Amino acid sequence: MNSDHWLNYLTAEGIIISQSFLKGDWGVEMESAQGTYFHFVAQGSALFATEGGKEICLGAGDLIVLPRGDAHVLKRFKDSKTLSLGRFISHSKGLHRRDPDATSFICGSFGIDRDMVMPAIKSLPNSLHLRSESRDLPSAITDTLKQLRAEVEQSRLGSQVVIRHLLSTLFVYVLREWSENSAKEAGNWFSAMQNPLIAKALACIHEKPHHTWTLERLAQEASMSRSAFAKQFRDTVGETPHSYLTRWRLGIAAQLLGQTTLSIGEIAYKVGFQSEYSFNRAFKTARGITPAKAREQQRVDAVGPLIPV
Repeated sequence: MNSDHWLNYLTAEGIIISQSFLKGDWGVEMESAQGTYFHFVAQGSALFATEGGKEICLGAGDLIVLPRGDAHVLKRFKDSKTLSLGRFISHSKGLHRRDPDATSFICGSFGIDRDMVMPAIKSLPNSLHLRSESRDLPSAITDTLKQLRAEVEQSRLGSQVVIRHLLSTLFVYVLREWSENSAKEAGNWFSAMQNPLIAKALACIHEKPHHTWTLERLAQEASMSRSAFAKQFRDTVGETPHSYLTRWRLGIAAQLLGQTTLSIGEIAYKVGFQSEYSFNRAFKTARGITPAKAREQQRVDAVGPLIPV
């Protein structure tokens, strides 16, 4: 069974937060933030580190992804002094435009539904570093980054639309690269997706969230006993089948709220809830707002940008 079927139901249309040209001795401290963010080094080099983590040297063409928006530092040299983001912006003497000697960053956010992909997000390390010089890096990623840089720098007709689609594609490529080359050693949710029995049950949830799935029914689909399935599912996925099913249904519902004109009642039944009331209650419990409020917010702004570097 194809283990990446869950990606078919995700949208990751993000935004570019800033393009910065930094020259000289500089350093900036970025606070933690809700979201999945990235820095792409278009030219030059820099040092990167999450709080308490090892310093990583970023070269031209490198991509660093922060799945959970952890606090981190970007600086030019090992002994460079760093400033908070606010102070850095107010003391932006090192900012230069189109300087061939500057380090150029393209920073952005992947507009994913974090609740929907939480098991995957939790399984990822604090930061994912994809090196342009690595021979193992798929050309699909390097080609997408080149296209992204061209669209950001040239800002042609339709660039914003193209950029959103490029970011969605880039996010999927990054997850695929991690799941195929690093996840097995990590022993996490991505490796669970390689388990044919658990993957079969997950595929049932992903592809048919509207079905009345019970623990017994999912265990049958996985060709396992009820108790063995429940334990293995929890051990590998990190939560109970019922919890995962509910969160996935709410994720699909959130997409439908933003992408369709279906009524809330229609959406409730479409994702497997027996009544609009039960759907409203589950949605508000999990996400803190009602489906109606969520639809209103999505129309205003799907992703809240950070302050540009």
